[in-house]
Amino acid sequence: MRGATGYPSAAEQRRLLELLAHSPAEAARRLLGTVIVRRQGRDVRAARIVETEAYLGQDDPAAHAFRGRTARTTPLWGPPGTIYVYFIYGMYYCLNVTVDREGTAGCVLIRAAEPVAGLAPGAGTGPGRLCRALDIDTALSGRHLFDASRALYLREGVAPRRIGVTTRVGIRLAADRPLRFFDAASTAVSIHRAPVTYSRAAARR
Repeated sequence: MRGATGYPSAAEQRRLLELLAHSPAEAARRLLGTVIVRRQGRDVRAARIVETEAYLGQDDPAAHAFRGRTARTTPLWGPPGTIYVYFIYGMYYCLNVTVDREGTAGCVLIRAAEPVAGLAPGAGTGPGRLCRALDIDTALSGRHLFDASRALYLREGVAPRRIGVTTRVGIRLAADRPLRFFDAASTAVSIHRAPVTYSRAAARR
């Protein structure tokens, strides 16, 4: 996987965009195992995504889109692959990627990732820690994963053999929905709790 930090070919981009063009829950499953790459000049850092949460747009009380579009949340209505970053608790940034189709406001929160290149062990355990490790903040919000800047993009990776499913973490509304997905074999998962179920990876990469 060490070679997975270069910018993806047009064919790989198409496959990744097809992966994102699913419902939030399905896209959250399929994103597991893909590699998120942060490029700043010659500095390249990368991590394999091992934990995600699905947010269902305006029908989901826990989603930022639930109360409608604002200047901050406008990226959520963008085409699949649009980056949405928000600041929480006055200290952490959280990375989200829009999915489904333009105008639906569905997204996936990237909760944790395993270092692949340029990161120390444990650097991506948790959404705030991951953003700090990859130097992600709200300046990236509204950009696309495959825009000309190549600042933040996806690569194909190794899908997990088993996917754990639990309820989402740290929310009060719609807290009973099983919309958190994680690589059951990964030690980089942010929080361990009893899974709702296990299933095989939904995608072949």
